[in-house]
Amino acid sequence: MLKHQPGTLAKTLAYVGWHSPAEYGLFWDPDSTMPWKEFYWALQEDSSLRFVREATIRELALLGVELPFVLEGGLLRLRPETGPAVYPVAAEIPKRLYFGMKPKHLASAREHGLRPGRRPFLPLCDEKEFALRIARRTEPAPIVVDIMAEEGARNGLSILTAGPHLYLVESVPARFIVFPMIRQELAEKLNKPVRKPKPALPSPATPGSFVVQPHHLGIPGGAKGPGKGGKGGWKKSSRKERHKRDA
Repeated sequence: MLKHQPGTLAKTLAYVGWHSPAEYGLFWDPDSTMPWKEFYWALQEDSSLRFVREATIRELALLGVELPFVLEGGLLRLRPETGPAVYPVAAEIPKRLYFGMKPKHLASAREHGLRPGRRPFLPLCDEKEFALRIARRTEPAPIVVDIMAEEGARNGLSILTAGPHLYLVESVPARFIVFPMIRQELAEKLNKPVRKPKPALPSPATPGSFVVQPHHLGIPGGAKGPGKGGKGGWKKSSRKERHKRDA
């Protein structure tokens, strides 16, 4: 059930997703799609929009309330009549830009630079706090690296403008990245390969303990006890043992 008037909610979602996505650290791919999860994480920062789920978008569609985009599987897709998002090459580039990343990716970034994952672009911010805000959506303790954007642009790095304070790049070579100083022990921990734990082996018997086996119960070779096919077998074995002791 919608917590807002459908029309009001639709206007709010349209503002976040289409009219001013850069304000929320969001951008559209060249094929006019955006991962639903990234849109959802951005909404979670606003307590009044945390109730929005995929079902909410579908409910608006059933009510005939149109958004500039539709939900297809795990993607938001801009409607054809909305038109594609256009991100031009930045005319004015700040001297520094910032990117928030997971600490476990730091070693790889030092060697290979920054590369996008499943999306074609990386979002860079002109404010460190904005970069932290975006990174904290998937990483509770991100590391922020400085990008020498102005120098990179002079040396062929293409930087696009996605909106106020947000820029897009296809990748960033390591030579244009200023990495933060971290403690030696943390660096060693981050560089150490993660090993999957081995499955636990059965605990050996404790010295002095006694493990009951079938033959202790008078069931030779694990034979069946009382019942069909083994009637009285264990009793006979037990009587024979007593007769031997009494003899």
